[in-house]
Amino acid sequence: MKIKEAREAAGYTQEKLVYRINNSMNCSLRNYQNIEYGTVIPNVTLALLIAHLLEVDPREIDEWKFKWDKDL
Repeated sequence: MKIKEAREAAGYTQEKLVYRINNSMNCSLRNYQNIEYGTVIPNVTLALLIAHLLEVDPREIDEWKFKWDKDL
């Protein structure tokens, strides 16, 4: 599941979700956008908070899954 899909299913805009995140810890809108676009992987605490707010299992977020090369 993509973070964007989970966020939209939970009824959040990026701005509203970041506002909720900032009730517990620091996260800028730009940082959240980079997480959602998959260019940045959040630390464990932030990842668990995002998953909790979106009511999803953090192991199901595609952007956070480890990608490995079978040829290695």
